[in-house]
Amino acid sequence: MIGKKAILIIDDELIILESLRIQLSRILDEEIIVEAASSGEESIEIIDYFYNNGIDLQVVMTDYNLEDVKGTDILTYAHEKFPLSKKIILTGQFDLKNIVDFEKNIGLQGCLSKPWGFDLLKETVLKAYEDLKLL
Repeated sequence: MIGKKAILIIDDELIILESLRIQLSRILDEEIIVEAASSGEESIEIIDYFYNNGIDLQVVMTDYNLEDVKGTDILTYAHEKFPLSKKIILTGQFDLKNIVDFEKNIGLQGCLSKPWGFDLLKETVLKAYEDLKLL
């Protein structure tokens, strides 16, 4: 699996995950793994799996308010393992101060509001990959 590239999407609403998966399949090269997690715990397991198996986690997109953790906690963990990964927050409501503080410390590629438009999702994700100089 060395050389594989991935994007991780995290949301505790399964319909959101499926919608993102479908939309991302229209945007990304088919060789990029699109993995989904429905909790913070599951996302940590996936991040560790990628890290331990040489899979490059390039983009992490997470809901801000998950049932078991804040999305920024997951992004911070992902940053520790994959510091060059691009981070995107997806949310219906969020604490602006915490987002600004997070962005100063780790950096964000974008913040998408629910519901999001396909064009804005596409623009944000393609910009992340452009910044990585991968597409």
